[in-house]
Amino acid sequence: MHSNYVDGDKLQNTTDPNISELHKDFVRSYSDERITYRVRESDETRFSTWNGQSRDGKKHARDLGQQPFPWEGASDTRIRLADEVCSFMVQLSTSALSRAALNVGGVEGKDHEDASAVGVYLRWMLQTVLQPDFEEELELHAEYAAQYGWSVLHTTWDRCYSQVPQQISLEGLARFMGGTDNSPNIEALQSALKNEKEYLADLLVGSNPGLKRQKALKHINEVAKTGKTVFDVPQMTKNQPSIVALRPYFEILFPPETQDWHRARAIFRRDYYTLAEIEEKATNGDWDEKFVEKIKRTAGKNSTIWDTGLSPVTGNSEKLDDRSNLVEIVHAYSRRVTENGNPGIYQTVFSPYMHKDEKGEECFAQHELVTEAGDTYPFECFTREKTRRSPIESRGVSEIVKTWQAEYKAQADQVFDRSSFDTLPPLRVPLRYGQRIKIGPGVQVSEQRPGDISWMDTPKRGADLAFQLMDQIQVRTDRYFGRPNAQVPPVETQLRQQAYVHRWLRHMSTVVNRMWDLTQRFDDDERFAVVTGTGKPIPRDPNNFNFNLHFDVRELDNEFVEKKLQAISQFVLPEDTMGIVDRTKLIRKKLQVIDPSLADELVIQNAEASQAMFEEVNSQVAYMALGNSPSKLVENDPAAAIKMQFLQQIIQNNPKYQQQLEADQQFQELLKMYSQNLNMSVMQQQNKQIGRLGVNPNA
Repeated sequence: MHSNYVDGDKLQNTTDPNISELHKDFVRSYSDERITYRVRESDETRFSTWNGQSRDGKKHARDLGQQPFPWEGASDTRIRLADEVCSFMVQLSTSALSRAALNVGGVEGKDHEDASAVGVYLRWMLQTVLQPDFEEELELHAEYAAQYGWSVLHTTWDRCYSQVPQQISLEGLARFMGGTDNSPNIEALQSALKNEKEYLADLLVGSNPGLKRQKALKHINEVAKTGKTVFDVPQMTKNQPSIVALRPYFEILFPPETQDWHRARAIFRRDYYTLAEIEEKATNGDWDEKFVEKIKRTAGKNSTIWDTGLSPVTGNSEKLDDRSNLVEIVHAYSRRVTENGNPGIYQTVFSPYMHKDEKGEECFAQHELVTEAGDTYPFECFTREKTRRSPIESRGVSEIVKTWQAEYKAQADQVFDRSSFDTLPPLRVPLRYGQRIKIGPGVQVSEQRPGDISWMDTPKRGADLAFQLMDQIQVRTDRYFGRPNAQVPPVETQLRQQAYVHRWLRHMSTVVNRMWDLTQRFDDDERFAVVTGTGKPIPRDPNNFNFNLHFDVRELDNEFVEKKLQAISQFVLPEDTMGIVDRTKLIRKKLQVIDPSLADELVIQNAEASQAMFEEVNSQVAYMALGNSPSKLVENDPAAAIKMQFLQQIIQNNPKYQQQLEADQQFQELLKMYSQNLNMSVMQQQNKQIGRLGVNPNA
C-alpha cells in the first residue's frame, strides 16, 4: 500500500518560519490536478470564448484557419446562459443581504439590553462606516462564488495613520521621546540640548520608527534655538473592520488534502505590491528591510505554470506581463503549536521566487502569531453547494450549464443560418454562366434561356424543433437555479431561491460575528458609547451574543408584502387580547420589510419609546396646571391606554397636582377634557375588536 505520510509535521511542531516547507505546500496548492484547467474552462464558458472566434459573431476562414462549416459567414453567436445565471445569483445574494434583518440576541436574559446596543452599532458600521467598499467586495465575493462554486472573505481590522504637521514645544518633544512633561525630564532635556544633541537625535529616532536621523537632528536644533519645532504627528484616519473578497485559485489557495476549511494545514493568500508599497512596509517596521531590498528584483516575475484565466472584456489570457512593476507576495497562514503548547495561527510573509538568500538562509518579510485569530483562520469560505467536505468540490454555474449552453448555441446557430437561407437562398444557374451573375435591387439579369436562373428550394422542415429544444434548455436551467419561469411552479422556484439565500446569509452571519470579535478587541469605547447612545463601553465578552441575518425571498414581491402586513393588522392584532404581541418589535419588523433603512432610522428602543411617551403626558399635565389647554388631543390614539396609566401615575405621585385639583376648577376641567379624549380612543380601539369578533374580548 502506498502512503505519503511523513513522520512528524514540519510545520505544526515548530514556531519557526520554515519557508521551505511553506513553499512546498504553496506549489502543491496551485498545481493540484483538479484545478489546473478548471479555471480556464469556467472562464471560457461564462464569457463565451473559444478558439477561432471572430468579433462579428460569424465563422470566417481567416480566424479558423480552415474553410468554415457550413459556409463562410455562418452563425457563430455567443450564448450568455452561464453569464445570465451568474448575474441572477449575484443579484439575488446582494439584494437579500441589503434587505436582510440583522438580529442580535443575548445568550442570557441580562444580555438583551447590551444586545440591542450591539445591533445598533453593527448596523451603523455596516451601512455607514464600511460603505461603499463593503458592498463592492461582497458583490465580488458573490460573483466568484457563483462562477467558481466557492469564494473566500478575508476579515481583518484596518488601522491607518497619516502624518500631520504639528508645532511641538519642549514639553511635546519630551513626550515624543517617551517621557512626560514633569520637571525632571524637562530640565534634563534642556541640559541635553546644549551638550548631547547627537544622543537626543538617537533617542528621537528610536521612539519614532521611520524618522531619519538627519531630520531628527534638525528638530533638536530648532528646539534648542527657538524652543519649538514642527513635527509630523501620526493621526489615525481609519479604525474599522476590513473585508477583501479573494478569487479562488488565484488569490486564495490551500493544500489539496484539505477537507475542513478551518482545519487546513495552511492557507495561502497571494497579493501584489508596488515598489513604493513594499518600501513603506520596511520603513514602518512591518517587514524586514533586507528582504524588501532583495525582492525588488522579482518585480513582474510570475510562475510559468500558472493558468491566469481569461479577461471578461478581451477574452484573452490575463497575462501578468501587465504587472511588470508589481511584486508578488505570499501571505501564508499556518496552524502551529505555540511555545506554551496551545494551538495558534501564524502568518508568514515570503516571496514565492526567493525563499532563501545567497547564504542559504531563509528569506521572509514577517513571521508572527496572529493573536486576534485565536485558533481559527481569519477567513470565511462560502460554497455554492455542499456535495463534499472540500470547498473545491462545490461546482460553479459554468461547470453545470456548460453542455446546456453548448446545446443552446448549436440550435441558435442553426436557426440563424436557416433564417439566412430562407431570406436569401442560393441561385441555381447553368454551369456555363460561371460567376457572372450579380443580383441586387433594380439590377438587370439577362437569361440566355427562359428559366436558366432560379432560386434553390429551401428545406421543407421548419425551425420549430430548434425553438422547442431551446425552450426546454431554458426551463431546465431556470428550474435548476431557481430563476422565475412561467413553466416552473412558483413554489419550486421560491424553495430553491430561499435555500440559496439561507445558505448565503448563514455565511454572512459568521462574517458579522468575526467583525464583532475584532470590534471588541480593537475598537474605541467612546465611539461605541456615542453611536449607541448608551454611554457604555463595548461589552467585551465574545460568547454573550448570537448574530443572525434573515430574509424571506417572497418579500421581493411587493404584493406579497402588502398582503402579509394587512393580514397581521386585520387578523392577528385584534385577537391579541392578552397583549402577547410586542407591538414595538412588530412595527420595526413591518418597517424592515418595507425598507430596512427606515427601520433603523425611525424606530426607537422600547425604553426610549416609553420614556418619550411618559414625557409627553407629563408635559401635557404641566401645561394644564398652568391653565393651558392640552396641545395634543388625538383621535383614535392606539397608545391611549398606556397614556391613561401614565396620567394616573403622574397625578398620584405629585402631591401639588392633587392639591391643585381640589382648589383649581379650571385645572379640573382641563384634566377632565384630556382624560375624556384618551378614554374615547380606548373605546374606539375596543369597538374595532367587537366589530371584528362580534363580542367584547375584555368582558
